[in-house]
Amino acid sequence: MPNTTPGSSFGQSLQFITEIKLQELEKQRLAYQAHAKVLEQAKALGDSGKLLEKVEILAKAVKSWKGSGEVKQHSPIVGGKLQLKNLEYWIQQAKYDPNFNPKIVEGWAETLEDHIRHTVMRFDSAKLFGSLFNEWLASGDSATVSYQGLSENQSEFVEVGRKEMYDQKEKLMSIVFDDYPTPVTELSAYLEQLFSSEEAKKVLAGLRRDLKDFGATLQRKTITPQDVRNAISGLLATGLMDEEKRTTLRAFEENSTVLNEVTSVLNMRMASLDTWAWPKEGILVEFRRHFNGKYRAFTDPEIMDALLLHHLGVSWQVKLKGCLTRLFSSKAWIRPASPKQDEKKRRADQLRDSNGGSQEPRSIDVERENNQHTMFFVTQLQETSNQPKPYDDTGDSGQQRTEPSRMSGAQIKQKLLHIITTETYLNTALHGTHAILCSDLEWFGPSLPHTSILTVLEFMGLPKTWLSFLQAFLSAPIRFHGEDEPRTRKRGTPIGYAFSVFCGEAVIFIMDFAVNQCADGLFLHRMHDDLWLWDASAEKVARGWAEMNKYARLVGLKFNDTKTGSAYVGPPEDASGLPKGDIRWGFLVFDPKESRFVLNQEEINKNIVEMRRQLTSTKSVFGWVNTYNKYMSYILRNLGGIPANCFGQAHIGDVIGVLIRIQRELFSDGSGSAVGYLRKTIQERFGVADLPEGYFYFPIGSGGLELRNPLLELLSLQRHGKPLVSHGDQDEFDARGRHRNPDDDDAAAASPEVFFEHTAIADQKFKKRIEHDRKLYAHLKNVWEKDREYRKGKKGVSQEFMSFEEYISLRESWLTEWGNSYRDMLELPKRCSVELVPKVKEALVQTSKSWVFMEWHEQWVVSMYGDEVVKRFGGLDVVDPDLIPVGMVQLFRTSRIKLDQ
Repeated sequence: MPNTTPGSSFGQSLQFITEIKLQELEKQRLAYQAHAKVLEQAKALGDSGKLLEKVEILAKAVKSWKGSGEVKQHSPIVGGKLQLKNLEYWIQQAKYDPNFNPKIVEGWAETLEDHIRHTVMRFDSAKLFGSLFNEWLASGDSATVSYQGLSENQSEFVEVGRKEMYDQKEKLMSIVFDDYPTPVTELSAYLEQLFSSEEAKKVLAGLRRDLKDFGATLQRKTITPQDVRNAISGLLATGLMDEEKRTTLRAFEENSTVLNEVTSVLNMRMASLDTWAWPKEGILVEFRRHFNGKYRAFTDPEIMDALLLHHLGVSWQVKLKGCLTRLFSSKAWIRPASPKQDEKKRRADQLRDSNGGSQEPRSIDVERENNQHTMFFVTQLQETSNQPKPYDDTGDSGQQRTEPSRMSGAQIKQKLLHIITTETYLNTALHGTHAILCSDLEWFGPSLPHTSILTVLEFMGLPKTWLSFLQAFLSAPIRFHGEDEPRTRKRGTPIGYAFSVFCGEAVIFIMDFAVNQCADGLFLHRMHDDLWLWDASAEKVARGWAEMNKYARLVGLKFNDTKTGSAYVGPPEDASGLPKGDIRWGFLVFDPKESRFVLNQEEINKNIVEMRRQLTSTKSVFGWVNTYNKYMSYILRNLGGIPANCFGQAHIGDVIGVLIRIQRELFSDGSGSAVGYLRKTIQERFGVADLPEGYFYFPIGSGGLELRNPLLELLSLQRHGKPLVSHGDQDEFDARGRHRNPDDDDAAAASPEVFFEHTAIADQKFKKRIEHDRKLYAHLKNVWEKDREYRKGKKGVSQEFMSFEEYISLRESWLTEWGNSYRDMLELPKRCSVELVPKVKEALVQTSKSWVFMEWHEQWVVSMYGDEVVKRFGGLDVVDPDLIPVGMVQLFRTSRIKLDQ
């Protein structure tokens, strides 16, 4: 059983419930084994002369069983085709009706025997399920279960730590206790100069006024039970606190009386906010290893402190987000110049036909600004108090069509890759050049100087009362395992706190604004401290980079040399102002010669080695599956995830090749695949063989192992209703780079623009669009000329159509057709629709599941493997769902895996 202490009510409760269910399950299994001996009696009757007697014995056995697998009393149907209520009358007919065919009786007997055998198999599968769960609970493969009962004086983290953890711990300690001498006077002067324009001064004055008023209001505002609920939800989405405290928070949420008492305590603490302080004994630091090999230092705050800090931190986040968004939308933020009103009207009139009749075009610039605003502008800050941003380590490798405001960090990171790839093709097509730069801030959270944070926030207008409170929050007394006395933190912000995000985003926002002001409106695409700049002009990118370095020096931040690099595509140009190094994204590296990202095989090889190590360290089948699923999801995500339309066939083929290679290298022992390994392991440990293929992929809630197959994510994609992955794609495109399709002619005639969007090969799309411009311009001019008589009597309407040179100068700023091409490049391909065969559809009706509400992966699994599972177990539930410990199933799906330290 798991390593828990007597005080771990969370662990004890789950174990208690699980043990009861598994004991009941085993009791029923043994009882049904005895019950199923009726099959031997039926077999002994043998000859056809006793067929009816055989059916009566079997029917009685089926009707008399009261337990898992019993037939429903109100509708006793067996095998989906035999109604037991009717059977009694049918038997009478069979006895006395000379016209009755004995073959029908044989069918009854076969259906009843199958039902009993299926139930036996389901009980056997239930026993295996119980054994697998007990093995998992005892193994310690889940960090949530195995660590929850550790007391503070236990040193498990140190004992099992790898060299990387010691190195990172030593580095962290060298940073957080070392005060950085921020040049306050110089930093303040820089900030004043940055906001020296009239528009910037106006916006800054409003920002200061808003933050001052909000600070006073927040201090007087009463905390409500709903505020506490929001804080609880937000805390549960972070990595803070052990499982015992998280369970306590859930209990608070469910009990209104307790919730009111907690609310009262928090309001009392608000009344004495000026004296708030961390506990004198300090807060313990816990190191956790993540998939990327980094160890992050989490702390475990007291519950009331955690709730108060989260509520206040999120409140400030929401306010700052609103204020900075107004700045982004103001004239102080440099963006491409808008045409004057009369020029705007002239363009709208002449290009109305290409804009679908709209006065406002959906251009590339419009799409860019929308993406910048929704995905990359201070997006770590919450927009509302009831929509927490979860701590995102695993993300989601599946198809992502989420609204931008709801996208996870992993999803936004993938969208960034799509935008970078699309912008590369766009700039090289339009300008013949493209410069790109990436970097990140080394030890950003832990190294942020407190003086720099407070100087920036004071400049923005944060009231002195709140600056003092933040000073107390930042100066936390912390202890590492093995230390008795806490030491005061002099630098950095603790991970997982809402105030840490607030401080970090405030400081880096200044860098965002500085790049915008000093590099002619260049936008710093940023995900927290991951930084990306690109433009057709290398000189412009170099100016932005110089400004980033200038500001980083003032606030005491350092760029990570190993994650800093640049690339330039095009004819020779002075790129001396760009940093050296490769452009890397996950397990991809940018190749300037190919103008695209290619796979970084060295990085992939390291992760295969690490994945093998982590899988080998698991001690249970469930732990192995959980680790395998999360690692494969992590790897697919870092290969770019679901490939958007901007990726060509070469990229898709490369990713599929890597996924196949990972399988071969992980299972070179002869098992051949994840399923082969699990078959072998289950047979060796539990003596169970001949499991159907679907068992390994079916959801754990149905009694399966819920193994994920990442290849499905790619093989299921389609273009024009055909598989996106194909062995002869070079034959599917014509000489003009258009996808061959039997309906091509009809599609082109009906809607040439729609046809264009879905036919050009990714890296040729914008070049094809350039070729298409002359034809479209001629069409628009012809429409304009035909309307000449209509315009003659109208005042203020230009009679001359714009020149071709002016027309093509609007490709990024105005033309909807170019905007459509840009958006199409960022779109994800469709997945194939999965259909059910009638027999599986019938079996689905017998479950509580709805096909419509199944996620796509489960639909595929049920459709692909459902028939063999039904044949083996009589239905789509391998184990009776009522006997599965639902709480443990949920824990299995959500628990952090215990990585080998």
